[in-house]
Amino acid sequence: MAKILVTGASGTIGQHLVNELNARGANFAVMSSSGKAPGGLRSVKGDWNDVASLTSAFTGVDTIFLLFPLVPNKLELARNAAQALKAAQVKHIVRSSGAGADANAAFSLPKLQGEVDAILQATGIPATFLRPSTFMQNFITFQASEVRDGAFHAPHGDAAQSLIDARDIAAVAAAVLVNPVAHAGKAYTLTGGTAISNTQAAAALSEATGHPVRYVDVSLEAAEKAMQGYKLPPAIIDWMLSLHRLTKAGYASGVTGDVQTVLGRAPISFAQFARDHAAAWK
Repeated sequence: MAKILVTGASGTIGQHLVNELNARGANFAVMSSSGKAPGGLRSVKGDWNDVASLTSAFTGVDTIFLLFPLVPNKLELARNAAQALKAAQVKHIVRSSGAGADANAAFSLPKLQGEVDAILQATGIPATFLRPSTFMQNFITFQASEVRDGAFHAPHGDAAQSLIDARDIAAVAAAVLVNPVAHAGKAYTLTGGTAISNTQAAAALSEATGHPVRYVDVSLEAAEKAMQGYKLPPAIIDWMLSLHRLTKAGYASGVTGDVQTVLGRAPISFAQFARDHAAAWK
């Protein structure tokens, strides 16, 4: 059995994490609902809704990277995982959480992340919490068509946010996974090197793509209506609106040196991210 297990391997962080672990020659496998994984990766079958399934998937694992899906019953999934982690005697948890995670937070998304972290801490298993800010990759996964069309929309006013490249999150996760003892009991708030406004992001995207891109500020009500149009569950809409609210209020602008501390280098800049992914918006 692999000593490291990666959950969420097909996601924004997970795809880069798999590359990082492969580059390090790490002994790892990935968990999926089907038990299958692309590219010849070792895989195990695990169902977040089934404690027995998770226990089987976790058995024999020393260190696990936990990334829960953003679903309305996320707390229930965390409780299932906690039970399975203890039963399988996993030795170290590396959890992908979120910036500002706090079970007593005034905003619902960081409150949720804090509640999940608390559930895992209560297992007594040594853990490291990675708490990244908003991903630069959102401009690819959610807003690529808007950027291609020349204007992206968000309800953030002129507020700045310390966006982080998911490649940096994955690099930090890999460093922790291959040497968990050195990071036991720590929580890293992972941010970019500077906070930028959406107007500044639009300028960087314009330069990288060679065509004008502008930011269009919209109301929170308009953002809510748009999410309702996509038939998102009410809980997801509430969490996303809370993220928009805290960003607009300026609470997402904090910058830390945690990426530098773990990796020994500065975080990837937004301008570099835009240059690296320019083809996604052309």
